[in-house]
Amino acid sequence: MFGHIENFALIKHIESEFSIAPYQTALEKLKKFSQIIHLGTGGSSLGPQALYAIAEKSTVTFTFLDNIDPCGIVSRLQGVDFAKCGLLVASKSGNTAETLVQLATLKSFFNKNGLNFKDHLVIITQTDDNALHTFAKQNEIVLVPHHNQIGGRFAVFAEVGILPGLLMGLDMQQFQIGAKSAIEALKKEKDKYLPITTADYLAKSKLHPVVFPYSDKLKLFGAWFSQLWAESLGKESQNGERFGSIPIQALGATDQHSQLQLYIDGPRDKFFTFIEVTNHTKLEVADLEIDHPSYIPLRGHSLSELLKAELEATYATLKNHRAPLRIITIPEVNIYYLGQLMMNAVIETLHVAKIWGVNPFDQPAVEEGKILALKFLNG
Repeated sequence: MFGHIENFALIKHIESEFSIAPYQTALEKLKKFSQIIHLGTGGSSLGPQALYAIAEKSTVTFTFLDNIDPCGIVSRLQGVDFAKCGLLVASKSGNTAETLVQLATLKSFFNKNGLNFKDHLVIITQTDDNALHTFAKQNEIVLVPHHNQIGGRFAVFAEVGILPGLLMGLDMQQFQIGAKSAIEALKKEKDKYLPITTADYLAKSKLHPVVFPYSDKLKLFGAWFSQLWAESLGKESQNGERFGSIPIQALGATDQHSQLQLYIDGPRDKFFTFIEVTNHTKLEVADLEIDHPSYIPLRGHSLSELLKAELEATYATLKNHRAPLRIITIPEVNIYYLGQLMMNAVIETLHVAKIWGVNPFDQPAVEEGKILALKFLNG
């Protein structure tokens, strides 16, 4: 039943040969800046943010503007030296209202600093005469063509993820190789591949998936997954039946203190995916020299040891309460394993969509909201 996944444009793109040639001109323009202001919303931003969360050695600072709250924009741009800033705009449709107004707002910031923002700007969009494409042509702005069959929440594997990732200093070829490893495992194991069997279970049970990484670097992977799952699967099927389950983000060990009570004593309507990282940064631990029963068991133990114990305890507690769960273990958080994690999440999502009979690539309800927003804006 998995075979339908192989035919998607996304899979064929990942299996193609990796090349930075399509990004060379954009890289040359943006690499001279020490900071990148990234404009976009939804999948055009969440994917790059998940990449940046693991880019420890990035020599470029990214500021993501993914909302249109004026206070938030002013706060994030406080103290920015615009002369040292590149501006990267991503929108597949090129007509996204939020992104267009973000761009107009940033133009005023650059103007106030005596700068021509065209000299700082690169645009990622489709080449179909949409608003951003038209603007780029009229002003001779460097443009990276957006893949016309890979958009939004899936675009982290294409231009929307690759160009920012390269600017962050990430090995995006390894990202693609990590994603490809998941596809190869799917083809080898077929219907027995664990993401497929998990998808079968989630489609049948309709449980809400909780993504519970025990790594700060993977917190934004959880945010990216939430959009992937919600926007791909919250749909009406062809026969008019409504489907969907609610993706929930949790972070270990932090959310043991905010959500775990609900998970243990609340409704039995969730499926838990723990993500364990075996190799963490080693930090020296001193002795607080407190002879107190709350501290004595902690004496001499590192943060990573405590984090592992917290994960094992939370997993065991939920298992004892008969909660459905699994644990995914990776050696470290790097670009290869992030690509693998993301592709496995895509495989699960696409397979659930097939079972439910929904289109995982559109978002008709969102489009309706966009139309109404413009109507209300103009009275």
